[in-house]
Amino acid sequence: MVTKGPIKRLNAVLIVSMLGMGISTYIPIAYAEGADIQENQPMNTLSKLEIEGVKLDKDFSVGVNEYSATVENDVQTINLHVESGKPDSWIMINGESAASGATIALSLKTGKNSFLISVMDSSNPINTYTLTVIRKQNVNNLLQNIKLSTGQLSPAFSSAVTEYTVKVTNDTSAISVLPSAVEKTSTIEVNGALVKEDGVLVKIPTGKSDIIINVTAENGIKKIYTIVVERPETTALNTDFSILNGRTNSFNSATQMQDPVNVQKTSKATLSSLTVSEGTWDSTFSSSEYTYHVAVSSNTKTIIINPTASYSSSRILIEGSNSKTIQLEDDNKTIISIVVSNSDDDRKTYVLVFDRNE
Repeated sequence: MVTKGPIKRLNAVLIVSMLGMGISTYIPIAYAEGADIQENQPMNTLSKLEIEGVKLDKDFSVGVNEYSATVENDVQTINLHVESGKPDSWIMINGESAASGATIALSLKTGKNSFLISVMDSSNPINTYTLTVIRKQNVNNLLQNIKLSTGQLSPAFSSAVTEYTVKVTNDTSAISVLPSAVEKTSTIEVNGALVKEDGVLVKIPTGKSDIIINVTAENGIKKIYTIVVERPETTALNTDFSILNGRTNSFNSATQMQDPVNVQKTSKATLSSLTVSEGTWDSTFSSSEYTYHVAVSSNTKTIIINPTASYSSSRILIEGSNSKTIQLEDDNKTIISIVVSNSDDDRKTYVLVFDRNE
């Protein structure tokens, strides 16, 4: 590479020599400093870089090589317009050839998208510009539908309605719940279990219990849908006596009354008491009620939960752990499950919903 110093000295010597020889002529300054000007000329630059309908973080300048822009989540493609500063230069975007002056459509993924725009010719170093486009994450956390294996939602499902009631018969011990989100980028949990293609099977205790559906948008914002399930305590006994040949069979009737088939076995998987270190309950605790809302202050970070089993043989897990101290989530609702089990087929789930006061 030719340096500036020797060229300047050579030009100076040439001029002095010509003057000493008595040659009087006009020597343009541009000629004397020609090498400097050629060296300072920008090579392989862009003359234009813009995104159709999107503002860059700074105005384009030939000597600035880094730019960024942010678009909403619904923008899946941008139209990029680039022009080279020299007609004999060509442009590559992420290794793909792009015609100078053309508008190039570029696809965007959610999050950070980097585009390297290189300008080159046959005799000068490559000059690369960096364009970073941030596509915002999806904010939609709405459900599109909720399907149940049994029972009917009341009121009828609507994405905007988050509270429902379902009444089932006493012989309904479990319900399969299959919610679907409006956006595929959302994740859904039912009572803490991630929803798969066949839904989540939820065991239903007698009395009232809640099914909590937690929908998390791609950007992390959550929405909670609640289904209150009402299952009667017992099935009404058939009080009709058996009639055989037109006469009352009192013996069989008495036997049925003493040993009814439909009387439900008493569960040992219950709590006799449940307390928390702080907060105001929406109702008094009862062994047969399984969902409670507890209001806590906005600066509450942790809660200690103290459950007591009705039977010493029962096992208690809080969010799948033996720890009684739980961390509240950053948003306004934290859902905690307390599972009491006495045997494989005797299991109850109590749910505490901690609501932060705004």
